[in-house]
Amino acid sequence: MSYQMFLARALQKLGVLRALELHHSKPGILIVSHHRIGVPTETCFDRNLFGATVDELDAQIQYFKKRAPIVSGEELENLVSGKTPVKHLYVAFTFDDGYLDNYTKALDVFRSSGTTAAFFLVSDYVGTATVPWWDEIAYRLRNTKRTEIQLESPTPLKLSLNGHRGVAIDAVLQHYKQANTVQAEEMMDDIRREAECELPEVKRRFLNWDEAREMQAAGMTIGSHTLSHAILGKLSPEAQKKELEGSKNAIERQLGSNVKSLAYPVGEKGCFNETTEKIAIDAGYSMCFSAYGGINNATHLRRSNLLRGTVPSDPDKFRAVAAARISPWTASLVGR
Repeated sequence: MSYQMFLARALQKLGVLRALELHHSKPGILIVSHHRIGVPTETCFDRNLFGATVDELDAQIQYFKKRAPIVSGEELENLVSGKTPVKHLYVAFTFDDGYLDNYTKALDVFRSSGTTAAFFLVSDYVGTATVPWWDEIAYRLRNTKRTEIQLESPTPLKLSLNGHRGVAIDAVLQHYKQANTVQAEEMMDDIRREAECELPEVKRRFLNWDEAREMQAAGMTIGSHTLSHAILGKLSPEAQKKELEGSKNAIERQLGSNVKSLAYPVGEKGCFNETTEKIAIDAGYSMCFSAYGGINNATHLRRSNLLRGTVPSDPDKFRAVAAARISPWTASLVGR
């Protein structure tokens, strides 16, 4: 159990949850990070990407609408830049990767609620049936008949597959994030050899440019998630620049509008660095989003590293974590 989940449950058990919800929150910008919308067990790929079902996403939006303005695009940019003072709590929703369900499921939820969100596209994935590294790892480990695997890159890792496969998948995903570009390819070769199972044939998995245009016309912000979803902190400055500028230019050509927002792939500490932040700002991005938690406020509000975090999909757990994050009494504890 994570620290923030432990604290949120403790607050719920102590009977102070309602008091937290009734108390005014501190000024700041709480940014919620999602990837996919739907039912995790219905995919044969990475189930951890599903942050909510359609109904759960709607409940999250309605919960925050009662407590704070939901912002995106220029309104969010004005808050980040200081053009609009951050005098109370604001909430923003973001989606990484550009999966098709962002269009088929999430878009309607935001339209029906009269709110907007930001969607970050991997420009090389748009309109394709690509199976990215995280989905490939999840599929091969979940479907292999092997009882253990032995990886050599980036460092030796031996894993038993007799227990819960999700635990092994999480361990290998974390292992991948430690790898540099060359090691990552070597590691994927190890996994393919060890798993001894083939990927299934799949239909289109990522939204296309026409769908992105429709989302933009509906008021959604379309931003960049790089060209290929490479982990930027593992790349040379030249390669990072290619990823950031290339994706920005591709999206701008297709949508006919300036792309100002960027979500760093993975977004954890170590997956981008100060060099990445400088390259991003120099490339013309005015809002760059990480993904390791926290609330943007007077203590931390930096356009090259806007803090985001996930929330639980379960409604009761979501309510506990959300209330604890926005409370002036507990935000500094649970917002980490």
